[in-house]
Order: sequence, then structure tokens, then C-alpha cells
Amino acid sequence: MWRGCAIGFGVFAWLCIAGLDATAQEDPFAFDLSAETSEERRWRVSGFFESRNQRFISQDSFLSLRQRGQLEIKYTSHSERWRFFTSAYGEYDSATEDYRSPFRGEVLEAYGVFDGPSTDITLGRQRIPWGTADGRSTIDRVNAVDFRDPIGNARTSSRRPSWVARIEQSTSIGVFEGVWLPIGRDRRIPEQGSPWEVSFLADLRAARDTGAFVLNIEDPKVHEGGFRFLQFGEGFDWSVAVFNGLSDFPLLSLQTADRVRLTPARFTTVNLSAAIGQAKSTWRGEIAYTPDFPLGLGRTTDLGQVIIGWDRTFLRDLYVNVQLFLDRFGDVDDTYGGTFAITNSFFDDATEAGVRGQIANEGQYAIETFADYEFNDAITLTARVFVFGGETGSDLGEFRENDFAEVSLRYAF
Repeated sequence: MWRGCAIGFGVFAWLCIAGLDATAQEDPFAFDLSAETSEERRWRVSGFFESRNQRFISQDSFLSLRQRGQLEIKYTSHSERWRFFTSAYGEYDSATEDYRSPFRGEVLEAYGVFDGPSTDITLGRQRIPWGTADGRSTIDRVNAVDFRDPIGNARTSSRRPSWVARIEQSTSIGVFEGVWLPIGRDRRIPEQGSPWEVSFLADLRAARDTGAFVLNIEDPKVHEGGFRFLQFGEGFDWSVAVFNGLSDFPLLSLQTADRVRLTPARFTTVNLSAAIGQAKSTWRGEIAYTPDFPLGLGRTTDLGQVIIGWDRTFLRDLYVNVQLFLDRFGDVDDTYGGTFAITNSFFDDATEAGVRGQIANEGQYAIETFADYEFNDAITLTARVFVFGGETGSDLGEFRENDFAEVSLRYAF
């Protein structure tokens, strides 16, 4: 376990020393006046190496000792009408050996874009955020949550790219956008024994292993899709959207004495969102309605959602973002709470530090305190502490034993 961490930090230490030494010896008057060639402008190769090391606070073990490399390639045609992008990664995480292979790698995104005068077409595997980009959203359903490693930060979850066809049509009244996912979203559930495995799934798997019943976990590769209209104005933007697809997590749909079936359920969400700019502040709001929202075992209920948010930059770099949300169910208890973020830059913008998180009813919370320090354009050191809480059976309460501290080092090229 420690060997993977030591190797990763050894590689990074060498890269840091090389990067800092090169920075120290640069001649500030040695300007490169040569222009980029046409070929250099068309091809861009970048990526990073990262050592991410997370240790449980209340347990004597590591959550993750991930050593990861990622490569990104971008190509732009001479006419700049066509663009292609792909990214792939490989990683080794010795802390996961008890429940999955420590080796993992895949192509993340791979798509092509045609930029027309008023029509843009995108085909391939990609991430497409809908709704509020910073915080909670009611319509961000184009990409599924990766429940194997669900924590992006304390307010937003990690999402997987989807195979999608996307078209955007710009008109005098606004932008029309449609997305179609021919094989649906790329869902991933936590592995058995993973710290991110929710209790009901762990109980089902444990009972299956005793021979109590047959457990079928399904992921039907069926189409999903949506449509939205956006209008941008001076100080006021708004959009309306609809998305029809399956739930991110499989729900209990059939249970007999000897057979249990888990499968995602289909539902449709309609969303209306708006943003108003006022001096250095922005007010945001979303409302959404989902008829027949699935609860499992064929049970459904109507779901109404409201989000109200505000953000502002004070002084030069002090950023504050607050959101309040309400999920109003017809037949079960409502969910309500808020998200927040307070960040600031220090040391000539080399360091960003702050706190961000989410709180909700049933005593739920996920709070992250973090600091990022950029040694130079290539090397970034990150430290953070992440804590969870909530009543037994609540969404965030599932992870209250997963509090962790993290130190990561990234070299970008």
C-alpha cells in the first residue's frame, strides 16, 4: 500500500525539482518571438500526473492511494469548423485491493464538434452540464453520477461522460439544444465492500452470498435524451429544459422469496431556470417538476423542486455562494437544505483556500475545507479535509464513517 504512494511521490518530487529549477534559471528577457506554426495551432497535447492520497480520520487505514496519469489530445481543422477531443487515463490505487483491482484505465471523452455559422453538432463521449454549474441542480441529468467515487467536492458529485449526439441551433430569439443518448448514460455502482457502498445494497449482496436469493442488478442500455431552450440578455438569462431518462442508481423493482431485481427506473423532469446579474452579485433560481418520480417496487410520487441561489465577489477575490433547496414529495417526507462556498486567493493568487459544503434535514452534512497552492503553471499541491454526517438511512449519513484528509500533488503538461 505504502509502496504505490512512495513511488508516486518520488516521481512527483523529481518533476517538482525539475520544474522549480527551470523556473529559477529562466532569463526574464529571453523572449520567444517566434510564432506558432500552423501545425502547432491545430494539435494540442496536454495532461497531468497526479498522486492523490486520502486517509480516513476515524479509521486506521487509507481511503485512496491513487497514482494517476491522464492524456488529453485536441485537434482543430484549418478552417476551425471541426474540432476533435479525446482524453484517457490510467491509474493504480493500492488502497482498493480488498474490493477491486488496483489497476484501472479507460477513455474518458472522445468526441468531434462541427462549428457552423449558426448550428453546432457534437458526436461522441463527453460531459455536458445542464442547470446550475456551481452547486445543486434539478436538471443536470445528461451524465450519471459515478457512485464508485461519488465525491467531486462537498457540493457537486463526480459524473461520468455519456455517448451522446448533441445539436445546438442559434437563432435571433435564443439557443435551442437537443441531446440524444442512444445507449443511455454510463452508470457505475459501488463495488461490494467499497467505502461508498450504501447499506441497502451491501445488505442485499450479503444475503445473496448466503444463498438466500438470486440478485439481478440490471443496467438496460436504452435511449435517453432531452431538450432545452436558452435565452441570454443583458443582466438576465433564462432557460427551459426537459429530460427523459433512467435513474442513476438501480431501484428495487421486483422481490420474491427467491429472486430480487434491481434496475433503473424511467422518469421525465421539466425545468425552468433563470439568473439575474446585479452589480457584483448574481441571483439564480430553478424550479422543476417530475411526475411519477420512482421510489422503488413500482411506487411513484410527484416531485416538485425549488432552488434559490446567490453569489458575490467581495473586494478582489473573496467569493461567496449560497443556495437553498427544497424537494417536495407527494407521499414521502420532503428534503430541504442548502449549499455554500466561501473561497479566497492569497499570495499573489498562488493559493486558493476556503470551505464549501452541503447541509440538509435529518442532520445531514458534507463539508470540505481545502487549500490549493500553485508552485508554478505546472505544479499544484492540494490539501483538504472532508467530513460527513447524518441520521442512519439518510443519503449523507451513509458516509459518516468516511471522513478523510487528503494531500495530492499534480504535475500538468
